[in-house]
Amino acid sequence: MEDIINAHAHLIDLEGMLRKFGNVTIPSGIAVLEDLDATLGMLRPEVLISQMDEAGISQSVLYAVEAPIVYSGNEYVGELCNRFPDRLLGFASVDPKAKDAPAILEHAVRNLGLKGLKLHPPLQHFYPNDEAVFPVYEKAVELNIPIVFHVGTTPFGAMCRLSTANPILIDDVAAQFPSLRIMLTHLGTLWHCEAFMVVEKNPNVFIDTAAYAYEIPQILTPELISRIGPGKVVFGTDFPMPYGNQPHRMKDFVDAIVGLNLSDAVKRSFFRDNFLRLLHGERETDHTSVRIGDLIDRTRELEEARLRQSLNEPAVPR
Repeated sequence: MEDIINAHAHLIDLEGMLRKFGNVTIPSGIAVLEDLDATLGMLRPEVLISQMDEAGISQSVLYAVEAPIVYSGNEYVGELCNRFPDRLLGFASVDPKAKDAPAILEHAVRNLGLKGLKLHPPLQHFYPNDEAVFPVYEKAVELNIPIVFHVGTTPFGAMCRLSTANPILIDDVAAQFPSLRIMLTHLGTLWHCEAFMVVEKNPNVFIDTAAYAYEIPQILTPELISRIGPGKVVFGTDFPMPYGNQPHRMKDFVDAIVGLNLSDAVKRSFFRDNFLRLLHGERETDHTSVRIGDLIDRTRELEEARLRQSLNEPAVPR
């Protein structure tokens, strides 16, 4: 498989975090920090690129996160993308509650070259369907960029509130902004059914595979893929986060997708094509809207055809 895009990766800016938030104390009992040395050892771009090479991944999407513990500023992400222009593509982040958030987002896109927006409601402490944050979504529509929302549980313990991470909240956003391209994360992260409900219902909503690697074949069954459509799943790994008791390895996620009982065309859509549609706004198919009067006319035509068939009469050209 060639030209794989990992649509979900992080590199945390520890020094930037210290400057922005001060020497905050991280609560104990946070699962992601159980093997702290292993995680810290992966926070170098060279490790990210090395894992991409091992997995056959041509490009990764690097997320800024405007929140403590996983902080990466827009400038930091922009600099890394400039350093590895053929391998990294950056998404911005803002505090959506801030009055200047739309302006910060516009600067990140127009001046720093970032291509999308990442928001983390449980870490940033906001409800995604709160109208107070709608100006950020309006700016994303204006800039023609997608938004990635973290949904579901988190490994950050008391720093988060799960009530803000319910995927159902994104349904309000998708319906209010039908031209806004949206991606949910982590296959729903234990809120699988709710996440896939939102993806199935809304043509502008995608979902990524950045769950635990062993969950991918459990969740992405052929029946589910058929139901939501193969054009809605985007490959992602959540580098460098460990999964279960395993250190992060991008190749495990690639192998999980390759191991699914899917056609080469569907695998290619997961690995690349669906992300490009999320990024650029090209839809898999164009669905023509229908008026009620058209349905009535078509119903009459079908009834006339049924009657002619029953009488064995030839159809009359219209």
